[in-house]
Formats: sequence, structure tokens, C-alpha cells
Amino acid sequence: MDNPNVVLADLDEMVFENREQGYGAYQLRKNYNSFLAIAAAIGIAFFVLVVMLPWIMALISRLSPEEETIDRNIVINMMDLPPPPSIDEVEPPPVVDVPPPIKTIEFKVPVPKPDEEIIEEVTINEMDDIKEEENIGTEDIEGEDVGYDFGEIDAVGVVEAIEAPEPDPDPNAFIMVEKEPGPVNMDNIKKLIGYPPAAKEAEIEGKVILRILVGKNGKYEKHIVVKNPHPILTKAVEAQIQNLEFTPGIQAGQPIKVWVTIPFDFKLLR
Repeated sequence: MDNPNVVLADLDEMVFENREQGYGAYQLRKNYNSFLAIAAAIGIAFFVLVVMLPWIMALISRLSPEEETIDRNIVINMMDLPPPPSIDEVEPPPVVDVPPPIKTIEFKVPVPKPDEEIIEEVTINEMDDIKEEENIGTEDIEGEDVGYDFGEIDAVGVVEAIEAPEPDPDPNAFIMVEKEPGPVNMDNIKKLIGYPPAAKEAEIEGKVILRILVGKNGKYEKHIVVKNPHPILTKAVEAQIQNLEFTPGIQAGQPIKVWVTIPFDFKLLR
């Protein structure tokens, strides 16, 4: 008999007294037992299905209708077969191309003969040849003493070797010199160049820069155009640059070939 003075209280109700019970941990704790039972039932069912799967498959295979077997036996009539090959018949061997025989030369070891026999045979042959040939050169004929006069021969010119031309220095290489070449007649060359009328009329300006190879004698040898502001200006400079003279470059007290850079500035006066 229940004691009316005893009050039964749920643990969840005691824990969540005066707390939110509409959602959250309260609902999870209240439904924990039901969720645990459902999970256990699903696990047991899955285990039973895995264990019983081979038996179920075997049962299904027994209940399914048997497939019709295909008769793969082929009936062959012995009368249709060709006669067997004869045992006595032997196939001829394959024809093999035989290369032609290679010619060989027999090597014989020379047999040495006595020196007396060799000398005697050669002497007889030479004597027979001499008897058959005509007798020539038995008459003395005097020749003329007059010969060809070659004149005086310059022995120095014959012995002197031709020197190879000295190669030109690299225009881009730096050469240390004691004294660089200096233009001598630059003012005259600038007067000869002047200002090209076509460039002056078209108001063309610019600086033409040339690399000039100066020889050991200070003469112009060749040039390279480094900067070409306009063909009219460059052409006017190149027409007179061959007349430009220099003092030769000096290295170790000797004149040398050396490249120098010469600018020609064209600027209109306004």
C-alpha cells in the first residue's frame, strides 16, 4: 500500500527543476531510453541480416527456375573429312641461296736461291737487251756556249718573305694606349660636310656617331656607324670622313692601329 506521505520524483525533473524544459538537454535525457532501444533494435536486425544472407541467397537460387542448358556438341561426319596425308611423301627441303664461292689466292712462301744463280740470270738478261738496242751516244757534239741572259738578280728581293697583313683590332675591345689618336683637320672636314640643305629644309637634327679605325700612320682606314639619327645626316658625314687625318695612337712607344669614336652634332640655330 502506497504511503500517501511519500512523493515520487523523477531524477530529470529534479535536475531540470526551475530550468528550460522545452528543448535541449532535457528532451535528450527524457528520450534517451527510447533512442537506445531503437538503436539496439536496428543493430540486432542488421546483424541477423548479415548472418542469414548466405542462407537467403541459397534459398533464392533453389527457388529460381533452372536455365536451359545449351548443347554445344558438334556432330562431324567422317565422310566429309579430307583424306589424311601420305606417310611416304616427304616434303622437299627449302631452297637456300648459296653465295658464289670467293676466289682465294694461294700464298706461297718464296724459296730462297743462292746469290750466284740470281746474279748469273740478271747478267744474261741485261747483256741480251744491250745487244738488241741501237748503239747511241758514241759521237761527241759540241753545244753552244751562248746562254740566256737573265740580267742582274736581286738576292734581297728573292729572300725577303711577304709579311701577312696585320689584323684589325676589335672595335668593341678596350685597348690601353699611352696616347690616343687626335683629329688634325677636323675643322676642314666639318666645313666640307656643312649642313645638308635637305635636312635643313626639313628641320632634321641629330648626332651622328662613328667608330673610325686609325692606322699607324694616322690615316683613316674604315669606319662603323654607331648612331644614325637620319640617313641624310649620316650620308653627308660618310662622304667626307675618309679625308679626316689623325695623330697616330701610341702604345709602348710604338704607333698602333686603334679605334676612336667621333661625334658629329647637327643642330639648327633658331
